[in-house]
Amino acid sequence: MPIISGSKKVTQPPTPLSRETFREWMKDEGIEKTYDSIRQLKKARKRGEITQEYFEKQKAELKRRNLPIVTPMASYGGDGTRNNKNAIPTGLFMMDYDHLDAPRAFYDRYVKGREDELHINLAHVTPSDEGLRLVACLLPGETIVQGQARMHRLLGCAEDYDPHVKDLARASFMFPESALLFYDEDLLFADSIEAELQKRGITLEQPAPCPPVDSPAGTVTVTGTETAQQQPVHQFPTAFKDMPFADIIDYWTELAGGEPVEGERHSFVMKLASELRCICENNPCWLRQVLPGFGLPEAEFNRITEDACKYPLPSCLPNRLYRALGDLQYKQPNTELPPLPERLPGLIALLTKNVPDHLKPVVACAVFPALATYPRQATFNYIDNTPMPLGLMCVVMGPSSEGKGSIRKPIEYIMERIRVRDEKARQTEQAWKEEVNTRGANKDKRKRPKVVVQWMSADMTASAFAQRLQDADGLPLFALMSEIQQLNALKSNTGKDGQFDIIRLAFDEDPWGQERSGMQSVTVKTPLRFNWTASTTITQGKQFFGRNLAGGALSRLNLCTIPAQDIGAPIPVFGTYDDQFAQRLRPYIDNLCVAQGAMECPEAFRLAEELDEECRHTAEERQSEAYDYFRKRAQVIAYRKACLLWLANGQKWEPEMDDFIRWSLHYDLACKMMFFGREMEYEMRQEKALVVPVRSRSPLLQKLPHEFTYDDAVNVRRQEGRPEKGTKVLLKQWVSRGYIERVAGDTYRKL
Repeated sequence: MPIISGSKKVTQPPTPLSRETFREWMKDEGIEKTYDSIRQLKKARKRGEITQEYFEKQKAELKRRNLPIVTPMASYGGDGTRNNKNAIPTGLFMMDYDHLDAPRAFYDRYVKGREDELHINLAHVTPSDEGLRLVACLLPGETIVQGQARMHRLLGCAEDYDPHVKDLARASFMFPESALLFYDEDLLFADSIEAELQKRGITLEQPAPCPPVDSPAGTVTVTGTETAQQQPVHQFPTAFKDMPFADIIDYWTELAGGEPVEGERHSFVMKLASELRCICENNPCWLRQVLPGFGLPEAEFNRITEDACKYPLPSCLPNRLYRALGDLQYKQPNTELPPLPERLPGLIALLTKNVPDHLKPVVACAVFPALATYPRQATFNYIDNTPMPLGLMCVVMGPSSEGKGSIRKPIEYIMERIRVRDEKARQTEQAWKEEVNTRGANKDKRKRPKVVVQWMSADMTASAFAQRLQDADGLPLFALMSEIQQLNALKSNTGKDGQFDIIRLAFDEDPWGQERSGMQSVTVKTPLRFNWTASTTITQGKQFFGRNLAGGALSRLNLCTIPAQDIGAPIPVFGTYDDQFAQRLRPYIDNLCVAQGAMECPEAFRLAEELDEECRHTAEERQSEAYDYFRKRAQVIAYRKACLLWLANGQKWEPEMDDFIRWSLHYDLACKMMFFGREMEYEMRQEKALVVPVRSRSPLLQKLPHEFTYDDAVNVRRQEGRPEKGTKVLLKQWVSRGYIERVAGDTYRKL
């Protein structure tokens, strides 16, 4: 049996630890000072001088910087990282009791004097001075979780232990002699725990083995002069379809709201066992091998596993287990972001020239909604033979303070012409407001002038939005939002989640509006032409779209992201935006301004057909419903970008546009799959599950074999006293309801 390992620093790989080093660490003054510093912080927290959050942060930092680590449950050779894969079990397990008011008193009451009985070799107070750590020997064939449950049962205390201390790679921070409560050096550093205990006349009792359900009769084992009937030990699989049971249980527990607290452990474990048995062949012994007890007494835990398996298995997997298996089994496709092509179309090369390389992809995507604001109702026929508008919406998702503001300058220069025109329109509107306010209530007031304002403020209300749409006379509106949540201001017009309705309608330019009865209220019904670019952090973005994942809004957006930079990365340096930049941009904007009505771009159409073939092939290869769902509208977004580039370039196609649009499509899909792929995969499976028909209880179908012919169905109907007429109609109904499928000709198969 290997001895324990340790390392001087948390960041260093652990190596086998000697007794001498362990003693030196216990006597180290620096470790004692660190413990004392944490004690002082604890006192300051109790006096109210610092918050709990500050205390936890400082404690963690002191431990990380100053305390060596020990891995009692595993040994390492020092040539790899500290993880379960590289771990060699030592036969020991750790047990933590946290948040104790008096850990020493707890030890004296429940543990002291029983160390030999419990096979404990180390006990000490943790750095927080609020916890107790025990290191003890596992029984033969016992898992860490089972050892902890046994120890807790034998101690008979009411406090809960930490169930997360179950990984072989779990490290323990070193402690000074002042924190030591018990230390059996020979047992802790024994090459063989069993041999060391045998020297002391102690034999570890093996827990009663549990045979598989269909195992043969037990075998006779002779021990001394006694003959005992002993069932053969059976090691059940530790994974289901290459998914470790530990991962399945952790994910199931997360879906259930987290680990149970005292008072709900029995019902929690019973529910988990009732579902988990569906993939453990309804075998209580298999369940006991993989199921955590969450601190329940051993007898109660065993009774739960027996009770859970008393009933027949359900015909389908329970919903929570089904979701856990689906999410774990779904292999996230390659979500590595494709690199931006080296050669870019002229307009994109210009718009990205002043930003650092790692920000160029996000700028190359975020500028398109602003470009799409210039053409007036321009449409292009898509490969499905429908006219396609050019409206675009883009969301930039990235870590905080990583450069999301880099999109603002290029967009401001693109929108400069509209900004100047809007400023004059706003002045006219403001002059009218001041004139109206100076007139008396009974005086005639000049009618509100119709002014076109395209660049909307990010804090617009639904009424202002409706008024601007009405005044725009077919021109698109645009908004640049620093946070995606600013879109929520529009939801008051359509009720709950109305912002998602705005996204769906704007993508297709469907009619939108509001009807009000007040004399001064805005009543409008017009095609919704609204382009926008918004930024958000990854967490907020996932929360924003998470509640409406499969509603269609997310798939209608162009998604881009900023990769997180390494710690200590230099501040990015930007180029200069000046008159020369504006002059080079002006011809592209001029070309967009004259675009209007139905148009054709053969090169963009040809590219759309090629991309459709590529994406369909990729979807078939990955067998991913989420990818297949996202790629359809992502292809439309890429087509609109291609048409915009063609318009901005004076209706001329550049060779670089092919590579750029192809990159844009795959980049958009990679971002969507990276942030929402797993969740969307589950949503798509759930959507399909809801339309799966209930299994037929038709007595006619039950009498037919698994594979049957039309004549078989006729014969069964005749046995029931029914004519042949109507058989074809019945078979069609069974096919449409999903009871059967047609194999070939007149042959059918049950589903």
